[in-house]
Amino acid sequence: MKITHNTPELLIIDSKPWLVGIILAAMVLVAVAIGLGMMMSGEVLTGILVAVLGGAFTGLFFAIFVRRNQLVLDRRDNRLEMRRRTLFRHTRVRHDLHHLRRAIVETSRGDKQDTHRMTLELDGGMDAGLHPFTAVYTSGRGARRGADAVNGWLAAVVRLRPATALNATLNPEVPNFRSLIHRGSPPVSALRPLVHLCFSRSLPI
Repeated sequence: MKITHNTPELLIIDSKPWLVGIILAAMVLVAVAIGLGMMMSGEVLTGILVAVLGGAFTGLFFAIFVRRNQLVLDRRDNRLEMRRRTLFRHTRVRHDLHHLRRAIVETSRGDKQDTHRMTLELDGGMDAGLHPFTAVYTSGRGARRGADAVNGWLAAVVRLRPATALNATLNPEVPNFRSLIHRGSPPVSALRPLVHLCFSRSLPI
């Protein structure tokens, strides 16, 4: 799992199972090579069966389990998008970003090793609940790294809000001209604090 883009407005996380894909591709080549070897030694029918069936079944596993997963969190469009691409399909599932509460790590306990996957928790809308980022569990710290990136990115908004409120508290006499412009012509009462502020201070000589 890799964080490919991380800015205050956009977070993109990719999961590409290179290792699984390489192993399955190697198994296809091994099955075909064994079948060709049997054909060259005179066992034509058996060699064809081994090459075709072995390659076909391994290729089927490749098409099912080797999939690229991508998570896109976009504050500008209020968009949470989960993209999945396999050998034959490409799907996109979109949710409202403000429904995303947090990312958690689910763990599958094994006899020799535990495996993990990152899951998104939505607390609103028609799809409220848990949404796994990947269909399979994997070893390593990739799931934890992805969940920490999502939670840190979400918490950044909470850290920015107090600063805005503090500025408004320190400067109560200065009106918000951007909001006044969007609303149309400002009323006279809104300009009084600025006029009083300008004329109450001595002008430089």
